[in-house]
Order: sequence, then C-alpha cells, then structure tokens
Amino acid sequence: MSATNRRVRRAILEILWEGGPMTKEDVAVALGEKKGVNHIPSPHSLSALLCKSHSVITVGKRKVENILGHRSSHALYDLDREVVLSKDEIKFIREPSTMTPTERRQAKKCIACGRTRIFPPESDECLHCGRICV
Repeated sequence: MSATNRRVRRAILEILWEGGPMTKEDVAVALGEKKGVNHIPSPHSLSALLCKSHSVITVGKRKVENILGHRSSHALYDLDREVVLSKDEIKFIREPSTMTPTERRQAKKCIACGRTRIFPPESDECLHCGRICV
C-alpha cells in the first residue's frame, strides 16, 4: 500500500469522527480540505478504502440528487461509535497497514479476535473486544 493511501485512511477515521455519518462524496470533500492529503481518491477507490477498515460501518442511506436532477441512494459511513468513544481512541482501532512505524512497534495481537492493534492502557485485549465482546 502506498504512503498516500495510509495517510488517506488515517484521515478518513478522523474526518468521520469529527463529521459524523457521511457519504463517500462528503468524505471526498472533507479530504480535499484536510491538510496533509494531497491526492483525493476516485469515488470507487474511496469506497474501497472505506470498506477496508473494520471500524468504518454503513449506518444507513441518504437520497442524493446529482446535477441532472436524478436522485439515488448513497450509503452513509461512520465510525463504530459503540467502540470508539473519543477521538483519542482512534489510534486503538487502526489496522497495522495504516499505523505509523512507532504505532506498529507498540501493537500486539489480540488473543480474543486475532487482530493486531494497539491496546488501551492497562488492558490485555483490543478496544473492540473490550467494548463489544464482553
């Protein structure tokens, strides 16, 4: 994966936390305004990047009207708010492919789910297992 996609995937998590549920078009606009992201992915690439994160979930649909007046349903993406309760917890849900080298050194494999994540302080399991699987 290129460094650009890593930066974009990290930025997507922050954008969804700050902006709430968004369509991929809304995410693309927010990525354009975000500092540190030079290249905005195409709509198809953006859909793939949104679906690759286990913490980004589809929460519904929104009717969107295009320039010609045609209406269609677009999926709304958001962070799993049952797992992530604050912006500081975003680093605990990142996949190893989007972690910085320092974060990758801190990451451990969760015994319960098998995912490699940074564990919250004083915890022996990942954030997802600590909040959902209990």
